[in-house]
Amino acid sequence: MFSIATNGYDKIFQACLDSHQKYADLQNYDYRAFTKSPPSGISGTNSAWLKVAIILRALEKGYQNVFFVDADALIREYTPPIDSVFCQDKFVYMSVESSGNFNSGVIIVVNSPQAIKFFKNLLLRADVPNSLLPKSDRCLYENGHVINLAKNSPIVQIIDPKWNYNYNTNIGEGEKEYISHGRELEAWKQKPHAKKPPLSLFQSLLVRIEQGPRYFLLNRLLKFYEHEYNF
Repeated sequence: MFSIATNGYDKIFQACLDSHQKYADLQNYDYRAFTKSPPSGISGTNSAWLKVAIILRALEKGYQNVFFVDADALIREYTPPIDSVFCQDKFVYMSVESSGNFNSGVIIVVNSPQAIKFFKNLLLRADVPNSLLPKSDRCLYENGHVINLAKNSPIVQIIDPKWNYNYNTNIGEGEKEYISHGRELEAWKQKPHAKKPPLSLFQSLLVRIEQGPRYFLLNRLLKFYEHEYNF
């Protein structure tokens, strides 16, 4: 089980990270909050894509299950264990928003060759601009590619939105969410928000050329975090 809270997010969302640790302790899960930044720094976009690289590496190392939770997600004390959502022949579990699109802020993975292939394919998309995706799939950071890849994948299972309750999801009347994502208002107000307009396809391509392949950068970042956090 892990979260990524770089660039001061660990301070802003400390209460959320504390809830992760409490849940992990209760369920006897191994938990890591990746809060350090490498000497060269790490952008918000690369922090988001890093989750894909970490999930893949954890699967390749033989972890039986991998549970990712965004840093701004608060886990309630009554949340059941992740194996309560498991079903036959499904290996990646996420909830969808009211739009019908997947939200990658909470991802549960069962180790299997199919899951490893899924995240390998996802990581290979790290250098593909969101602008190339269908308009209905476009979303911030890696989430657009998660949506695009997951919506037609037979190994992905939609789970109850209680596992990822945010401002774009609905749960049944009288029901309580398990994970409250981005709804801790006071902390969320401190979160830096992008003020620049989205880049055009041409601009996105120029940025990728200037910065170099993200795929290789993510592998370098992965080595740093493996060494620092021993996972």
